[in-house]
Amino acid sequence: MCASLRSYALIAVILLLATLFASRADANPPEVPALMRATSGDNTASIPPEVTGPTAIVKMSDDMPMYQPSSLMIRAGQTVEWVNTGQVSHSVVDDPAKAGKSEDVLLPSGAPTFFSGNVMPGAKYRYTFLTPGTYRYFCMSHEMDAMVGEIIVQPPTPADVAREATQLKSQPWRASEHQGAQAPVESR
Repeated sequence: MCASLRSYALIAVILLLATLFASRADANPPEVPALMRATSGDNTASIPPEVTGPTAIVKMSDDMPMYQPSSLMIRAGQTVEWVNTGQVSHSVVDDPAKAGKSEDVLLPSGAPTFFSGNVMPGAKYRYTFLTPGTYRYFCMSHEMDAMVGEIIVQPPTPADVAREATQLKSQPWRASEHQGAQAPVESR
């Protein structure tokens, strides 16, 4: 009987120590570098390596105006990053099939639609605009609360076109990435 009690006591001590060490390991997890953190709906794979960050940031808020700024002007090839600074999830959608009101969405002819999915508080979503024109977008959860924004994409400048041609000449393997795309423009 004493041997079985010692076995139970040993098992209890091992379980107690394992629980103690496991809780200490979770108390201070290592910091994950910002580039490795998960974000919601991030389409950075389409961003050429020369673009190191977004050209414009739009904050998504729980208060009016819910997209800040609600209207933005950029050049074709620039990237916009939406950051959820609110306490609830938001989204970025320009798909007419998902809109409750047709006036809440607008796309240039031939431009693909985009949909961020739910962007949780603190997360972000990026999109690179290649087709010039006006894009009106909305939040699926808050469209009825007038959470609507607009991006006006101007055509690239001659300098932008020349920069892309120079990049493609020096890196011909990247030509397939840029078929029909405009050159990225750096932040100003």
